[in-house]
Amino acid sequence: MKRRATFLGAAVLALIIAAEYAAATQVLYRTPQQLGVDSELVVMGKVQSVESYWNESKTKILTETRVTVSDAYKGGTRGVVTVMQLGGVVDNVRMTVHGALQWDVGEEVVLFLEPFQTGTYQVSGFFQGRFKVERDPRTGDAYVVRPASSDVQLVGAPDGVDRDASRTKQQSVDAFINDALGRR
Repeated sequence: MKRRATFLGAAVLALIIAAEYAAATQVLYRTPQQLGVDSELVVMGKVQSVESYWNESKTKILTETRVTVSDAYKGGTRGVVTVMQLGGVVDNVRMTVHGALQWDVGEEVVLFLEPFQTGTYQVSGFFQGRFKVERDPRTGDAYVVRPASSDVQLVGAPDGVDRDASRTKQQSVDAFINDALGRR
């Protein structure tokens, strides 16, 4: 009887752990170099606006983020790019997509973008193609940082790469772009 209770307890614990693991969004790991090759646009800019709305059939909530481009590193120069993603809040209804990006108006970002619909883009590699820009308060120098995303597991990440997608090392924007786009 004691052996059966131990087995049952272990089975329940395994199911709890498996359920927790299954709830996480899994995303195929992509290096900045892969993002650079696969992306149509690579830009730096400031978030101008964030708006969520229902699609025409009222089956999905989409979030539209408009980014004023200050530098275009790949692709045509555009004054403003529109970035779309699934999920958001409309009329007290929340559609949650684990690992979806949270945007703050005024934040500065480097984006690797792929076409979404006519005239709009999506972030390459789900969340992996968005890097926040932080500035040194004394010098104004710009650095890229990938924010943590604890509800996403990176699949295929090499050893030494944090599989929970936490912050990357701080790197200057110029060095990061040159590395990602294969420029020396």
